[in-house]
Amino acid sequence: MTQSKWRKFLTVALLTALLVTALTPVVFAAEQAAPAFQVRASEVTGTIPGGQFAKFWLGLTPDRPGTVTVTASWDRANPEANGVGFYVLNEANLSAVVNGQRIENNNVGMGDTRFFLRGADNVQGASFRATGEAYTIVVYNDSATDANFTLSVDNGVFVDDSGEQVRAVGATAEATATAEATEAAAETPAAVATVEAPAATPEATPTETEEAAAAAPVVTAGPFRGATIRGELGEQYEQHYLGLEPEQRDSEITLRLSFDPRDNQELARRMSFWVLDETGLRRYQAGENASDVAIANGNRVNTPGDENVRQASFTAPGLGTYTVIVYNNSRIPATYELVATGAVLVDDSLQTISAQEAAPAAAVSATAATTATATTTTAATTESTGREGEPGGTYVVQSGDTLALIARDIYGDFRLYEQLCSFNNIANCNLIEVGQVINLPTREQIGAGAAAPAAATPAATTAATTAATTAVTPTTTAVTPTTAVTTPTVATTTTVTTTATTTPTTGATTATGTIAQIAANNPNFSILSQALRATGLDATLSSGEYTVFAPTDAAFNELLAQTGLTTAQLLQAGELSQILRYHVLSGNVASTDITNGMRATTVEGKPVTFEIRDGSVYINGARVTVADIPATNGVIHAISAVILPPAQ
Repeated sequence: MTQSKWRKFLTVALLTALLVTALTPVVFAAEQAAPAFQVRASEVTGTIPGGQFAKFWLGLTPDRPGTVTVTASWDRANPEANGVGFYVLNEANLSAVVNGQRIENNNVGMGDTRFFLRGADNVQGASFRATGEAYTIVVYNDSATDANFTLSVDNGVFVDDSGEQVRAVGATAEATATAEATEAAAETPAAVATVEAPAATPEATPTETEEAAAAAPVVTAGPFRGATIRGELGEQYEQHYLGLEPEQRDSEITLRLSFDPRDNQELARRMSFWVLDETGLRRYQAGENASDVAIANGNRVNTPGDENVRQASFTAPGLGTYTVIVYNNSRIPATYELVATGAVLVDDSLQTISAQEAAPAAAVSATAATTATATTTTAATTESTGREGEPGGTYVVQSGDTLALIARDIYGDFRLYEQLCSFNNIANCNLIEVGQVINLPTREQIGAGAAAPAAATPAATTAATTAATTAVTPTTTAVTPTTAVTTPTVATTTTVTTTATTTPTTGATTATGTIAQIAANNPNFSILSQALRATGLDATLSSGEYTVFAPTDAAFNELLAQTGLTTAQLLQAGELSQILRYHVLSGNVASTDITNGMRATTVEGKPVTFEIRDGSVYINGARVTVADIPATNGVIHAISAVILPPAQ
């Protein structure tokens, strides 16, 4: 293919992808009337031809705002070096590529084998922050041979309107056969570039949901604009993304957030907002902490009666676009009102109560139908995985499992496979056996980097196990990996074994270093370790005997969000040493030594109060998430929040 023909084909394909991926929620109802072989799934597989610099263009619709992670498994090692991979593009990136700019410089993420520190060498990953509703996945093959791949996404759904490029993993035999027949009939680039959808075959009967969506009127609702906006954040870690437009150039803008219920301490610690300019939003999408890139954060108002108010003021250079992210990281459902002075707030996706009340009823109904359809699709995809379990329980390894897949399906984030591996003391994270019982840590234990304690097997059980092992001749069962398997699975035997099922609640039983060394070596205490070094307390906690109630990185990040400080500013704060010493007691105080209502004086000189409720220990309201992590010079208890000493 000549260069000019290739450029022409690439432009047509890009425009097609733009049409596929730039659809708004209200147009989604029309999408449901697409041909029955349209592919919508969170895990898809396909074969991309070699020898012609082929590209597949897929739509990607996030389930909700927040982090989206895409994984690609290939039929070859070192995919980047062997000419295959993928890019993630937002609408601006897509427009730039259409206009001739390089895709390598215009994306929000690209497949990288280094994404998984200890993953298989044929697996790529990429993660980005979803703030829009439509993205494009570009799968490419610059090698000379055809390449087989499997794509999976966490917090999203892939869309192939043509049904010709990929097929859903776990699809029925009929659907798979239809997809394969379509692929065989559409190998030419022109088939990829076509915009018109083929007519559905008589056998392709739309589902009830598709019929209802197709029949629903397409009503466009303009964006809500106003100085005041009301919303509701009912789920933990839910966020609303709002536009912010200055009323005049270089104006002074003030934002005031009030929320209800107003008297809940957890909500007061974990609900606020950030303001990001365009650069900050891109950095946030690339994975940086919002508190580090925000130009303004909601701060407490020191006025009696305003305990539920967060406020920020800043000067907005020019008339640039800004984004306000209202977040609720607590488990308490909340409503809020955000008031802007000197600017207009914009909700163009019906997130807020104000936008929903202002939109035509039909538009809201169409959006609700879309949400229900997406939820049904996601639920069906999730159910097909077969990996079920609850944090705090156990999971029995099945054929085709990897730690990454277990972490993805049970915790919703495959990147937690390393914590899962460490918690179970697995020597090689890439090797697990069919029938092996995996202890599933709670989310708090994952956050604190706890390890499962060694199980004590009762004598009677041990005897029974020994007898069973003697009576049974081990037989080896080979496990054949499939395309979707991303790490090797070893052969297993039928030898009878016993596994502890008690949920671990404490840290490891063997000390691995001083308090300062344990903090430095645990990635969940990275901010604490930096703070200890910045104040010189790392030397203090390397000798003597102490008990440290250690805030995790998540706890410090909450404090940063509340105060509007960056990590660098926190490490330079004059009060930091006082705050850290308020978390330390002299001597070794185990969790079993703590009683309800007990008070103790910290090395800072002021007392703390302990409470025991629902089986958990609390210190000044912060919960002990992992207790009794032993050190050679004391003990560490991980806690869920940074506690602050009372004023003088």
